[in-house]
Amino acid sequence: MKDKLYKKEVRLTIIFSVLLLLMGHSAAIFVLFPQLQSVNYSGFPAQYIVPIILGWFGIAAVCFVMTIVCNKFDDEMEAYLNENSTQSD
Repeated sequence: MKDKLYKKEVRLTIIFSVLLLLMGHSAAIFVLFPQLQSVNYSGFPAQYIVPIILGWFGIAAVCFVMTIVCNKFDDEMEAYLNENSTQSD
């Protein structure tokens, strides 16, 4: 069980790190695909508005989900520790 929790913690860290990097560095999409620079979104040039939206709201959404998932993981970890502390007594 300890190994399973450790692997889950590492997996969660990697997944949310990648998601935060993708949201925070979304302007790189327009460097990789320059033809997207001519697109407009709601009257704004896409290369300006998409990184702002993903940067503000995307990171906020990822952080909200990360908070929920990490709180559930903490509950699992606490249950495991309580289980082990009662067995050792």
